Amino acid sequence: FQTWWFSNQGQIGEYDTAIASIAKRADEVYFLKEGNFEADKNTKDEALLDMTAQVLAQEHSQPQLIVLHLMGSHPQACDRTQGKYETFVQSKETSCYLYTMTQTDDLLRKLYDQLRNSGSSFSLVYFSDHGLAFKERGKDVQYLAHDDKYQQNFQVPFMVISSDDKAHRVIKARRSANDFLGFFSQWTGIKAKEINIKYPFISEKKAGPIYITNFQLQKVDYNHLGTDIFDPKP
Repeated sequence: FQTWWFSNQGQIGEYDTAIASIAKRADEVYFLKEGNFEADKNTKDEALLDMTAQVLAQEHSQPQLIVLHLMGSHPQACDRTQGKYETFVQSKETSCYLYTMTQTDDLLRKLYDQLRNSGSSFSLVYFSDHGLAFKERGKDVQYLAHDDKYQQNFQVPFMVISSDDKAHRVIKARRSANDFLGFFSQWTGIKAKEINIKYPFISEKKAGPIYITNFQLQKVDYNHLGTDIFDPKP
């Protein structure tokens, strides 16, 4: 694979440096931000589509692996939307958070159109690395931030769209990011002795007990976590 990494997250910082070091192992790397992820709040995920358009316009002699690292719904949500939202729900920050999903959905639609119009076969995977939790719940300043106490903090969207898809499937079997490399190997065909493939990731086959790693780097049974369900009409 020829590899590309386009990022709207930070390059340097407590939460950025480790991922950026992986990013810079790609053949081609570009960051919209020069410092940490809060360095420039005006950069938009959609700007990354200009870069994918350039890659897809070129002819290539080998398969291409393109990574887009989005800001998505990352706190603070109103920074992601420049304060814009469509419907007020409970608080301004919650309303902005919901609108970030509309923005990301629109980005994925445009990216899919780019891929389809390229005329090449493709496979697109979208996922998030973590969920969020409500803070100051029920107050006018209610917002969402990282947490590790609830199942919702680890529930994320994960989808695969390919040019040869013939049907829409919803897989309800629970999956863990701890097994992501197994999926990546099955998806790309890349194999390494360090990757232990335990089961077909895109299937209804049960994966066994799901464990998460909390902020103290402790292994915790997912089923032992509490719930933090969102009700838009409390």
